[in-house]
Amino acid sequence: MAGTHTLIVEPDDGRTLVLQVLGAAKAAIDLTIYEISDPQVMDALTAARSRGVTVRVLYNWFSFTARMQQTDITPAIAALKKAGIQCREAPKTFEVTHEKAFVVDGATAIVMSFNLTSDYFGGTRDFGIVTTVPAEVAEVAAVFAADWAGKAITPKVPSMVWSPVNSRSKLTALANGALSTLDVYCEEAEDPGTLGALVAAAKRGVKVRFIGAVLAGQGKLNANARGVTYMEGGGVSAVCKGFLYIHAKMVLADLGSPQAQAYIGSENLSCVSLGENRECGIIVTEPAILQRLEATFQSDWTQPSVAVTPDPTPLTPCAAK
Repeated sequence: MAGTHTLIVEPDDGRTLVLQVLGAAKAAIDLTIYEISDPQVMDALTAARSRGVTVRVLYNWFSFTARMQQTDITPAIAALKKAGIQCREAPKTFEVTHEKAFVVDGATAIVMSFNLTSDYFGGTRDFGIVTTVPAEVAEVAAVFAADWAGKAITPKVPSMVWSPVNSRSKLTALANGALSTLDVYCEEAEDPGTLGALVAAAKRGVKVRFIGAVLAGQGKLNANARGVTYMEGGGVSAVCKGFLYIHAKMVLADLGSPQAQAYIGSENLSCVSLGENRECGIIVTEPAILQRLEATFQSDWTQPSVAVTPDPTPLTPCAAK
């Protein structure tokens, strides 16, 4: 395969690779992002524009509350626009534009689970992949162009994972195809279909481990309690960790075997993320990347877990679309 993949692990790797790729831009940067405000990233985008690079930023807007629009989004976008950067609200077509990805000079793309705000470089477990694989870069660029223009597009590159187009089928297939192990990080554990695929894997003898976030919301201390309870009841070793905020979305299958592969991206295991949002992920197979993912997972697995009060309430089925 022409091109390469490079893994980013947060918070271990910080901004280094993100800033290096932005700093190397000569002609164009196209960025789709949920949240942006990190001063060093903002400076890198501004510096690129000042040296003549065309910079376009497509940002989530319509799903944010009025408070967040005013306090978290508007100041950053205003600063980017002042620097001559083209900024556009992501289309209302999607419930949330939760994708975090950018393309530089049509030659390099970074697909991230993390947002471009300071907290994500210092206090969350997250991952990203830098890709120079031409087909992958071209598809990230093509989806950006379509979303920028408000036009429909059907991505087709096998290694790319897109919501709302194919993320459910690809993540379910990844779980269904596992033969020996599945290690999963996901901030949200709510979707009965993909969680059901993890349970089915465990029932056929696959060793399945899941690390989720302590997810406040829905009037509960941990909104992941239902998903964790469901998975535990089906043979999955499922826990929530609080030593870092678990924002990562990663599935590592069958490490050490010829079919070993991993997904990294922005998709949560939730109905809205898989079926209604714009999300972007990527599947990689390089042994060095998979081994580092496993080493990170194993280290995090040994950290103390946060007690989860069992909640046997059935998972809510996804609404038909």
